[in-house]
Amino acid sequence: MAEDWLVDVRKYAANADENVVGAIVKYLGIALRNRDSSLVSFTDPEEVGRVRERFLRKKLGLTDPDNVLNDSLDWVKGVMSGDNTKNRVTVYYLLAHYFGKLDLFGGAAGTTAATLGGAAAAAVGLGAAGIGGSGDAPAAAATAATGRSDNIRPSYAANVNAGDDDGGSGGWPSWLTWLLLAAALVALFLLFRSCSAEKPVATTAATEATTAGAEANVAADANAVAANTAAEAAVPAGAGVVSATVDNKPMLTVYFDLAKSDVTNDLAAAAAKLKAYVDANPTAKLAVSGYNDPSGNAAVNAELSKKRAQAVAAALAAAGIPAGSIELVKPAETTTTTVTPDQARRVEVTVK
Repeated sequence: MAEDWLVDVRKYAANADENVVGAIVKYLGIALRNRDSSLVSFTDPEEVGRVRERFLRKKLGLTDPDNVLNDSLDWVKGVMSGDNTKNRVTVYYLLAHYFGKLDLFGGAAGTTAATLGGAAAAAVGLGAAGIGGSGDAPAAAATAATGRSDNIRPSYAANVNAGDDDGGSGGWPSWLTWLLLAAALVALFLLFRSCSAEKPVATTAATEATTAGAEANVAADANAVAANTAAEAAVPAGAGVVSATVDNKPMLTVYFDLAKSDVTNDLAAAAAKLKAYVDANPTAKLAVSGYNDPSGNAAVNAELSKKRAQAVAAALAAAGIPAGSIELVKPAETTTTTVTPDQARRVEVTVK
């Protein structure tokens, strides 16, 4: 992988299952090959809606109302609030864990908040009010706890309610915590006013720098949404060709009709960038790998994947790419089960 997704996930979930992370990476597939589309933008309502409908409802099979699903998205947003690059793999892992659905990716069923570890485990007591949700953390947690037996949020409700003790048997009174917090805020306000009066120029510069940084983050999020939308829209239903650039190298993904190995006529034109790259880099090699969906006989599917790869290799040669630069590379698993059938029936052409 171009990026160690497990390391990023474990920044928030110290006990993250490596096999589950790998399964999520396979599920996301081509979305992770582009840096922009590998990120999630929580500032765009359409992007949030896509994650809710395509991952939470379609992949995880959730039937909860929107407000419950939005609470989970708000929670992940709050956990990752200190990170400007919210990796899609990490977001999806935390969402699957939130609803106790890691078993869909080969993990243990019935996960709990305590098994997260790291920053996410420390944040389970935030509730919706602390991360831009409904403002009623105990109520939201209780609703989720009573509405889903495999949900990990019952432990959230327990953590929130545990902080409501006003005194008694040796506990730290919550009113004293709020009093100290209020005093600290007043002190910070007075200090800020004092610094503003003494150094107006520096304060203005800092404010402008902060504003510029915020605008840059918004622009980056907008670009990520646009790139992700384009990647999702590019996958055809049936035969077709999708061109991409990975690490400044051209790549083709050739899709096929069900049970077919016929190459679409669009391949000849799409292969122009690959030919130009090989012409400029004579030692470069093109790896051609065939895949199939899980339906039907496994042996027949394996042969079909091979025929698809051979057909694409022949088409590339016909487009003027030297045959010596084309190599058939059998992938570790030709049958793809973590994407849609349309996405599974493909041949990938990459520069080695």
